Amino acid sequence: GLRGDAKKKAVNRAVEMCFLEAVLHQSVETLSKGYRHRTSFAQSIIHDPDVLVLDEPTDGLDPNQKHEVRQLIRRMGEKKAIIFSTHILEEVDAVCSRAIIIDRGRIVANGTPLELRRKSEWAGAVTLVVRGVSSATVTQKLSQLSAAKRATVTSEAGAKFTVTVFPKPNQDGELTRAVMDASQGWQVEELHTEEGRLDEVFRNITMSDTAKEVAK
Repeated sequence: GLRGDAKKKAVNRAVEMCFLEAVLHQSVETLSKGYRHRTSFAQSIIHDPDVLVLDEPTDGLDPNQKHEVRQLIRRMGEKKAIIFSTHILEEVDAVCSRAIIIDRGRIVANGTPLELRRKSEWAGAVTLVVRGVSSATVTQKLSQLSAAKRATVTSEAGAKFTVTVFPKPNQDGELTRAVMDASQGWQVEELHTEEGRLDEVFRNITMSDTAKEVAK
């Protein structure tokens, strides 16, 4: 264990890293959830471990508290290996350099968030917000592009609508150029390429075969 000056230095370092100066002399039961989570982090790093293992570190926190904890994880992750479990997929994008998906005790996917998103049907899809032309005209033209698998209207409000064009395999770059050419003359308010969706990848990987059939 730590004693004397070494203990004092370790406590001060943990307090500073977790921004606990303002509540240093308060009892734990008087702290907000966010500060209690910070206190738990401080306890876990006081002996300066190389590896931290955390179980759903933002569970039960409000959005501001989640943001604080994620910042803390990113900051500590610069010098330590941090492994944590989560069911919040936005957290994977926010703080992880690598993600492992476990389904029924088996590792079914392992990669960076970008690599996992690339498994999504949305990866490389092109989304447009268009005004002043019929959605039927736009979807028909875009779905006929050689690089397109299909074009789908995802939302519509009055004269403005959003349409997403999904690429055929290995046609991402070609699809973007083709959509930009095909949309000449339309009133396009926004056009961007999708990076893929982790929630879709997670569902596809972890759903049972029976559940997949029901969901079709």
